[in-house]
Amino acid sequence: MKDTAAREEFPEILEEAAQKELDLSQTEYLLTARGEEIRLLVREADELRKKQVGETVTYVINRNINFTNVCVNDCRFCAFRRPLGHPRAFLLTPEQIKQKVREALALGATEVCVQGGIHPGLRLDHYLEVLRAIREVSEDIHIHAFSPQEVSHLAEKENLSVREVLRTLRKEGLGSMPGTAAEILSDRVRGIICPKKIGAKRWVEIIEAAHSLGIPTTATVMYGTVENLRERAEHLLLLREIQKRTGGFTEFIPLPFVGKRTELGKEVLGPSLLESLRLHAVARLVLGRYIRNLQASWVKLGPRGAQLMLLAGANDLGGTLFEENITREAGGRWGQYMTPGRLRKLILEVGRIPAQRSTLYEILASGS
Repeated sequence: MKDTAAREEFPEILEEAAQKELDLSQTEYLLTARGEEIRLLVREADELRKKQVGETVTYVINRNINFTNVCVNDCRFCAFRRPLGHPRAFLLTPEQIKQKVREALALGATEVCVQGGIHPGLRLDHYLEVLRAIREVSEDIHIHAFSPQEVSHLAEKENLSVREVLRTLRKEGLGSMPGTAAEILSDRVRGIICPKKIGAKRWVEIIEAAHSLGIPTTATVMYGTVENLRERAEHLLLLREIQKRTGGFTEFIPLPFVGKRTELGKEVLGPSLLESLRLHAVARLVLGRYIRNLQASWVKLGPRGAQLMLLAGANDLGGTLFEENITREAGGRWGQYMTPGRLRKLILEVGRIPAQRSTLYEILASGS
C-alpha cells in the first residue's frame, strides 16, 4: 500500500466522528493520518467546524501582563524563568501594573491576561494586590489570570483549600483562568519536562474547582516534546470528560512546543506544521461537540501557520497580546503584538468573517 492512499479504516472512523464520540484508539489512529488521509481529515474537521460555529473567526483585544519571571520551578521547556536574585529577575510594582492596564485600555483592550512565575516570596496578599491594582484603573476590563500552578502554590503557601483561594481571588475581580500548566496531562511526560510542576490529577482538581465556582477557564495542550500519540489522544479525551462534567472550558488552545533557547530544545525540535494540522483537526472532531471554540495560536504557529489551522477546524485566532514574553524568550519568531487590523486581514484572506469577541466569546464587533 502506498503512503498516499487512505487505509480502509480511516474513512470509516472519520464518518463515525460526525455521528458519535471517538474513543481512545480511534483518536490515536486519526493522529497517525498520512498522505491522502490528511486531506480527508482536514476536510472533515472543516465541515464539522462549519456546522458547529459557522464562518465567523474571532479574536480578542487583550494584553499580557507577566508580573514576575522569578520561579522556583525548572521546567525544561522554559527560557522565561529566572532564579531569585538573578540580575534579569523582575517583579512588577502595583504602579507598573496600573500603567500597563492604562496602555491596554488606550488600545481598546477588553482583557488583561495576568500570569507569572512561582515566586517563592509571594503570598496570597500579593496576588490580591495585583487584582486590586487592575481594578483601580478599570472596573470593567476582564481579568483572565493565574494558572492552576499558581493557585496550587497559593493554597500550599497559605494552608488553604483550592476553593478558598479561588473564592478569594474571584471576590477581588478574577473573571476567568488560563488553563495553562497543563502541558500534556501525563505524569510520565511531566516527570521528564517539568518535574516540579503539579501533577495531572492536581491540575484537573483545580480546573474542576474553578468551574464549580463559576470561574471559566481555557483548556490547553503543549505538544511536540517527549509525548507519544497515545498521550496526546488521552489528553484530548480527558479534557472532553471534564467538559462533559462541568461545561467550564471556553476554548481549547493547542500550543506547539517552541524551544530554540530552552534546555529541552537541545533534544527535541518540536512539532512539524503537519503535526499541528493533524492535532487541530482531530481536536475539532473529538472536542467540538463540547468545546465549540478551537484557537490557533499565531504567536506559536506564525500568521500563516495559524491561517492554515483555520482551514482545519479552528475558529479563533486568540488575542492581540501587546506584550508576549514567554514564547519570545524561548526563541519564538513571530513577535509580541498583532494588531486587530492584521488579525482581521488574516481572517479575510482565508474567506472567513472576522469578529472581535470578549474573553467569554460574546461578539463585540463583527465585519471587516
